[in-house]
Amino acid sequence: MLDTNVLATFGAGSLLIYLYLRRQRQSPYSSLPLPPGPKPLPVIGNLLQMPSRHEPQVYEQWGRDYNSDIIYLNLAGSSVVIVNSAAAANELLERRSSTYSGRPASQMCNLMGFGNLVSLVPYGDKWRAMRRLLHREFHPQAILRYIPNEIEAAHDFLRRLLDSPDDFSESITHLFGRIIMDLTYGIKVEPQGDPRIRTAKLAAEALAEAASPGAFYVEPLPFLRHVPEWMPGASFKTKAREWHLLADAMYNIPFNTTKETLANGTQAASFVAKCLEDIPRSTSQSDKDQQEDLIKETAGTMYAAGTDTTASSVKTFILSMLLNPEIQAKAQKELDEVVGHGNLPDFSHQDSLPYVNAIVKETLRWGPVTPQGIPHVVAAEDAFEGYRIPAGTIVIGNAWAMLHDETVYPNPSKFSPERFLDSEGRIDPTVKDPAHAAFGFGRRICPGRYLAMSSLYIAVASVLATLNIEKAVDADGLPITPSGDYTPNGLIVSPLDFKVSIRPRSEAAKAAILSTST
Repeated sequence: MLDTNVLATFGAGSLLIYLYLRRQRQSPYSSLPLPPGPKPLPVIGNLLQMPSRHEPQVYEQWGRDYNSDIIYLNLAGSSVVIVNSAAAANELLERRSSTYSGRPASQMCNLMGFGNLVSLVPYGDKWRAMRRLLHREFHPQAILRYIPNEIEAAHDFLRRLLDSPDDFSESITHLFGRIIMDLTYGIKVEPQGDPRIRTAKLAAEALAEAASPGAFYVEPLPFLRHVPEWMPGASFKTKAREWHLLADAMYNIPFNTTKETLANGTQAASFVAKCLEDIPRSTSQSDKDQQEDLIKETAGTMYAAGTDTTASSVKTFILSMLLNPEIQAKAQKELDEVVGHGNLPDFSHQDSLPYVNAIVKETLRWGPVTPQGIPHVVAAEDAFEGYRIPAGTIVIGNAWAMLHDETVYPNPSKFSPERFLDSEGRIDPTVKDPAHAAFGFGRRICPGRYLAMSSLYIAVASVLATLNIEKAVDADGLPITPSGDYTPNGLIVSPLDFKVSIRPRSEAAKAAILSTST
């Protein structure tokens, strides 16, 4: 029999070795507290406290309540961190982008066939390959070749507003649908009711709903994806099945059209055509199929995201001009002085139109299209300001809160282009550019942002130069003031439908619009 003292010594030594090894395996951040946030319930955490409307505003208020730039939520065991300040976003999503560039697996997006969009695909080799394709075609110098397409589309937009001002929302969708279809696939859309534009709009709306944080319980409870569609509570599977048809149409129909016209020699220049032509002839069939899938999925991202997002910004611009006629008049005065009344602006005038450019900036700030951004995911455990951020945490950059931070943008609820100008009326470089938060963060920033900004500029400048945006009147002749509210939830938001009166500024302006008809 061993002496009890020997056994005790051996046991104590073993315990010390175990505790030492365990501590060595532990993260250096394991002793830190989680960020502050609402108190969770057992098992389900904060699921029942998630807002069903106006999420960014609720998240911002939580940040104020807990006096923290970041807040923590537990969604049935899944960790979520909301980033409410630009400083925190810059540190985490920019400077530490190698750790924060992942994307959480979206159960709904995968079920509906959207998991391979560039904006949703996991951080890795496939994402890098897709990103390279986009960067090659849409960096600041590359987009200069698209200027004629953008101007032609903007002129078509003006004619539509002149002919059917009440259908301004549909005309906006057509404007950006036309640009995207032309640049991405080399396809000229139908003048009215083009089915491909409708598919893009419906797909973007479905994607925005599917990717909205907290919209479907299958996200925090992924086992639900295995339940049959007929079971109570499984209506999300019906939606996913219907949306999958949209995804198939969005990916395949325009891509196959471009591929066919390229084969018979009738294809116009486009992103897809250029990428397909760049595949070496010596490529094996299996590798060729793989590269074509990559091109198709990358183009599908442009198709789905490029139409609805910029269209929402133009709706915000029209709403803001309707509510702020003095701003519209000031911009028109600048255009008349620089371009000349009765003339149409182009990109050669852009640097001489600081007030118009300030309106574009304020449009992005005042009504951000993706107020919550697209969620990131943390690759490894990290710490920030004394708080632990577990590996696998979903991180949401609250762009709305950053763009309505009163310490950066005083009186943030007011639409005020002047905030971006210095005392001499020039763009003030010391004021934070809202395009950064508006287009995402770090390595996941929107690759199409330069094209989106140029398309937004020419649309805004063209409308201001030629048209007056005013309040519509009711049956009694009284002006109708829109609420100014936005769609209450979703990844992409837009102003709620509103009435507006759009008329040419003068006969000279009307003649300028009509002169663009071919």
